[in-house]
Amino acid sequence: MKELINWIRTHRYSLLLLYLPCYLAAFFIIDRLPLAHTIIRCPLDSLIPFNQYMVIPYAIWYVWFPGWLLYFLLRSREDFIRLAVVMFSGMTISLMIYVIWPNGIDLREPITGTDLCSRAVMLLRQADTPYGVCPSIHISTIAAIMLVIGKTKLPDFNPTVRGYCLVITLLIAWSTMAIKQHSIVDVAAGALLSVLLDYLYGVVKHGIVQGKAGLSGDRGRKDTDLE
Repeated sequence: MKELINWIRTHRYSLLLLYLPCYLAAFFIIDRLPLAHTIIRCPLDSLIPFNQYMVIPYAIWYVWFPGWLLYFLLRSREDFIRLAVVMFSGMTISLMIYVIWPNGIDLREPITGTDLCSRAVMLLRQADTPYGVCPSIHISTIAAIMLVIGKTKLPDFNPTVRGYCLVITLLIAWSTMAIKQHSIVDVAAGALLSVLLDYLYGVVKHGIVQGKAGLSGDRGRKDTDLE
């Protein structure tokens, strides 16, 4: 325990993870508020057939999302902070939208199958209401992860590894629509949200770096003048 406490003291950015229990509490509270929801519909949703087997890549998210947070926490301070800021900002904005503009879907149809995957989808639907769907947090999180994977300078990430990660990301994204947990609109909004937040993070970070470089340059000139 002492070693863990000492590690946290020397890696204070790990405290960003304290956001997660707060997010979970807020999500379940908002998800069960008696709000009047706007139903999101898109004609393209009807072109995607229900596929109970896609619950498998959907479930991967529950390992993919915390797994990458932990990986970057242990491997790269810069990448972890970028991922946490973009991902957690997206979660917060999504929750705010769910309160300001309550929304939901009516894509779910009765499941007649009795196989394991069909039962898993039924259990998922019992635990997760069809409300608070746009932007999709499921999608915004995997988009944030993929953006960091695409930009990280860690030597582990060659084109092949990035390619595998992209395939898994796309499978998870498709699964949200294939098991009728989300509309295409939700998916597009979730991805766009993370892209915009990642861009803003890069702009702000660049401005801070440039500002520090400018201050260093000014100090250098002042020291030269004094000489």
